Amino acid sequence: MARDISGYIRELLFRHDCVIVPGFGAFIGNYFPARTDRKEGLLEPPSRKITFNRHLTGNDGLLIGHISSVMAVGYVSAREIVKEWSEDLRIKIMADKPVTIDLLGTFTLNYERAIIFEPDLTVNYLLSSYGLSAYYRQPVSGFDVRKKALEKRHDHAMSQPTMRSLLARAAVIGPILIALALVPFNDRIFRSNVEESNLNPLARVELEFNREQIEAEKASGSAEYPVTDKIESDVKTPPVSSTEVTSEVIPEVPTSAAPDTVQAVKRDVTHEAAREITHEVAPSAVPEATPVRVPVRSTPAVVVEEYRYMIIIGSFQGEENALTMVEKLRRQGFDPELAGGPDGYLRVSAQSFPTLDEAKVVLEKVRKEYTGAWVYKSR
Repeated sequence: MARDISGYIRELLFRHDCVIVPGFGAFIGNYFPARTDRKEGLLEPPSRKITFNRHLTGNDGLLIGHISSVMAVGYVSAREIVKEWSEDLRIKIMADKPVTIDLLGTFTLNYERAIIFEPDLTVNYLLSSYGLSAYYRQPVSGFDVRKKALEKRHDHAMSQPTMRSLLARAAVIGPILIALALVPFNDRIFRSNVEESNLNPLARVELEFNREQIEAEKASGSAEYPVTDKIESDVKTPPVSSTEVTSEVIPEVPTSAAPDTVQAVKRDVTHEAAREITHEVAPSAVPEATPVRVPVRSTPAVVVEEYRYMIIIGSFQGEENALTMVEKLRRQGFDPELAGGPDGYLRVSAQSFPTLDEAKVVLEKVRKEYTGAWVYKSR
């Protein structure tokens, strides 16, 4: 006899909108908002009712993965349990006898031999409405709105204040208003006679120092400096002997200077002239023109997203079951890998391809053994 898995289906319907029984159909939860019925005095909270679609028979791995995790069995064993239960249920329905699943609904056959599902409307699968049930409230009787309105109209008017009470109020409020009006003109009464002082003795010294620095920067910034332009010529001059350079470059030295000073000036000028002549003679020392750098605008790279098409064998909630399936596929010659799925499930891919056409070719071969295999597009 097949194991009853209706309890696992009900558990999943509280968390998911659709639970597919492979090869049989899908239970789908539909949301209904809160409603009121004034005639019957009925108040219903928001709810989710279950319907059945016999055309959704593909395996999404949700039910089998849940059963595998709860029963602590392998994926293949869990799939066999679901298959036995669905086939047993189908045989009972096709025997033209109503089959009732607790807290889900009743399956029957119509005159065209098609499966009809009647949900159990007493169960609310919406978790946000847990504990809320339909409430019946009897309408209020013996309440006449017109009578209440007439009573309101004949209420006694409020008593008017007497002249004596008005004068007493004016005597109290008048001086307060006059005092408040005169306060802005005599604000000195709130000022204290305590002289304010700075408790930091270095504050004044620091202020004077900063002021002197600002004035010094202004004076230095207003000074004008001559600007000289240095023009370099690209024409090479013929080499000059050290004697000529010495005679032309030596600056005038005052006659009152010491002889040692005159000799030192001549020696420096002679060395400088010899260094310039060496630079002129050596062709490798001639400075070359500095290349002009043109800024180049960098073009941002365009990122092209690539997709992969993975052949998914099933989804597992437990990592151990997923790794067991990966090892099995690897022994069969595939290149399996794991991918993340919804609600923490692990999808097991037999192989991935860069194009959909290649994936479809291998998908037909894989479905001979894994009938619920499908293609998942991943980045």
